[in-house]
Amino acid sequence: MPSLQNGIYRIKSRASQSQSGNQLFVGVDNSQRRGQRSGHIKEGTPIVLVRKEKITKVEVKNAGGDNYRMMFISQEASGMNLGCEKDNLQKNNKVFVTKQDVEWAIDQGSQQNCYHVQVRESGMYLTVPQNAKENTQVGSFT
Repeated sequence: MPSLQNGIYRIKSRASQSQSGNQLFVGVDNSQRRGQRSGHIKEGTPIVLVRKEKITKVEVKNAGGDNYRMMFISQEASGMNLGCEKDNLQKNNKVFVTKQDVEWAIDQGSQQNCYHVQVRESGMYLTVPQNAKENTQVGSFT
């Protein structure tokens, strides 16, 4: 039985807070959009920590067992997924926007409503440094 139900979620970072003391969430790096008036977020745009008002929600869909796909639901990121360079994690462990379907293993964390997100079959988990601040890029580390 899957540990997480299909649905729309916001991803909150437990390890970090903004300078004002507010919790930080996963979002899309808006600095990549400067000079771009409107339209879709480009593939390769970094996933960073943002304040609550800048959250990019994701739709989580079970792909079997504890395997999931995470797709962005905002209008400017529609059709895009949360991704990484699965075959090159040792050199590029950053998380970014991609058109490719990427499967993540999601399992129950140590607290209720807390989950570990792992890059499938890599032993590397979605995380940020303990002292992360707003605009810190999300990565995957062992």
